[in-house]
Amino acid sequence: MTQTIAIVGGGFSGVMVAIHLLQKATHPVQIYLIECRSQLGEGIAYSTPSDQHLLNVPAGKMSAFADQADNFLQWLNIRYPEQLITAETFVLRKFYSEYLRSILQKAEQKSAIGVCLYRVEDEAIAILQKPDHLIITLKTGKQLSVDQSVLAIGNFPPENPAIVNPSFYQSSRYLSWAWSEPKLPWRSLTEPILLIGSGLTAIDMIASLKAQDYQGKIYVVSRRGLLPQPHEKAEPFPPFLIPESAPKTIRKLLHLVREEIDNATKKGYNWRAVIDSLRVETQSIWNRLSPQEQSRFLRHVQPYWEVGRHRVAPIIYQQIQELLENQQVIFYAGRILEYSENSDSVEVILRQRHTQKLLSLRVSLVINCTSFVGDYQKLQHPLLLNLFKTGLIRSDSLNLGLDVAKNGALIDQQGEISQQLYTLGSPCKGCRWETTAVREIREQAEDLATELLNLHQGVSFPFLTIASSTD
Repeated sequence: MTQTIAIVGGGFSGVMVAIHLLQKATHPVQIYLIECRSQLGEGIAYSTPSDQHLLNVPAGKMSAFADQADNFLQWLNIRYPEQLITAETFVLRKFYSEYLRSILQKAEQKSAIGVCLYRVEDEAIAILQKPDHLIITLKTGKQLSVDQSVLAIGNFPPENPAIVNPSFYQSSRYLSWAWSEPKLPWRSLTEPILLIGSGLTAIDMIASLKAQDYQGKIYVVSRRGLLPQPHEKAEPFPPFLIPESAPKTIRKLLHLVREEIDNATKKGYNWRAVIDSLRVETQSIWNRLSPQEQSRFLRHVQPYWEVGRHRVAPIIYQQIQELLENQQVIFYAGRILEYSENSDSVEVILRQRHTQKLLSLRVSLVINCTSFVGDYQKLQHPLLLNLFKTGLIRSDSLNLGLDVAKNGALIDQQGEISQQLYTLGSPCKGCRWETTAVREIREQAEDLATELLNLHQGVSFPFLTIASSTD
């Protein structure tokens, strides 16, 4: 009999699951790839058409396949031979979605007889679970009956920062999400603007502004005023943390890592190499921490980890530094207290972090560049609302994503591990932590495809190393 699998979401995660299903299937399989965008392989990450938005990782480390390290680089050199791209080049982000579509097409062409991919340009809004199948309802009213489904839903827009009077968030001078509009509603290229958040999204926004010859002041406010650090070529550093013997508190872990960075620096290593050496063991270390220690990490350490772990292309960092030196871009560490809008502008009152002094900024536009929402119960996403309402999913204990078993299966509100609903990537953040980059997602996608195909053979193995928060 033919196995039917629906993948909800056509970004990197969804496309990679589809590719591995096409490559690995030896029995008849119908794959429905559901995506409301007209182009597959984009999602939020790779949908930008801007020539100012570069990948945050060099081309040599962006292969979609763990066992083919040069796959992306080889594709680039064939597709864009005039650009002389090397393994160290930070290429345009839009190239990556083109690459994903290319390897998806190749996987389709080489798939076994009876293995078919169907593109469904629609949105899944509900899933009904039956004993032996799922019924997926689409926004157009159509329904699909499938054996299993994968939620490859990626990231969601951020929340509005909490303030006493949130009425300003209905204003035309406020953009609730940096990526919500293809073109920002400029009133002038000289009037000042405010970006909330100083992470990678804010960096993208500043790069876009610079490319448009924006002349106004760009104020950036975040709780700690931290700026993502640039990539630098660094000699690999040997692993120094063994999960089994690693400290069980964040305080001791942080002390140990800082100590190792100091020692490594004296030996000529770059601090980046020390951080990178932790990547292989991050999940094991994370899962050995108590929920209390994981919460402490999120409250006190996460912002510092993010700026060191998730870096930017050197050329982009240099552009930001030039704007900082010219005082066109000004960073503030603090908290927004209130907004006061009139016909010409909006006054934003900040409480500065270190001095506790109040600061008034008058700007033309406020753009939310904060992190994506992790607490899925707060989202008004139709499919998630449906799945929470019917009890098919539940949040992980930290409210960073969804509760997920070791094999990628979702855990319902009764604590039962599903044999029909699966996920990967961002929804697994609370159970895995390091789960949003290409390197981790490509491995999850391959393992999940194997898991799904084995279900049809009556075999199920816990291939994925995602740990349930209930374990």
